[in-house]
Amino acid sequence: GDCDNEAVLNEVVRNTEMGKNTLGQLIGITDDRVFKASLLNQQREFRKLNQNAHTALAACGTHGHGQSKMAKMATSMGIHAKTMKDSSTRALADMVIQGANQGVLDCEKARKDHPHASTGAMQLLDELQQFEEHAAVEMREYL
Repeated sequence: GDCDNEAVLNEVVRNTEMGKNTLGQLIGITDDRVFKASLLNQQREFRKLNQNAHTALAACGTHGHGQSKMAKMATSMGIHAKTMKDSSTRALADMVIQGANQGVLDCEKARKDHPHASTGAMQLLDELQQFEEHAAVEMREYL
């Protein structure tokens, strides 16, 4: 019931927050205009899903727990380290694909762990998962 909803929605919040932050960092690094446009589109979608999850949590009378400051820093430093070594479009696309694939797995786990979540929460999770699956495919063009 309720805690399942909250858990699923929080997964969407965490997942989309990480996505939009990561993309924000990569958008600042790449010089490839076409690739950058792709990343901006994905970032917009992450923002939208993130807002939808926050809205749904507010409707449940609670609020989302995004990534902790430490987790954000670790992610950001990890990306910085990787892109220092190789900031080619191919390397960045590879990172986006890995992130998207991880996101898909996280959605699968959330679905299995919280079978009693509401249709609305599950729909948002499905939307996120489909978006990440699609993003991974789209990014393969840049490999």
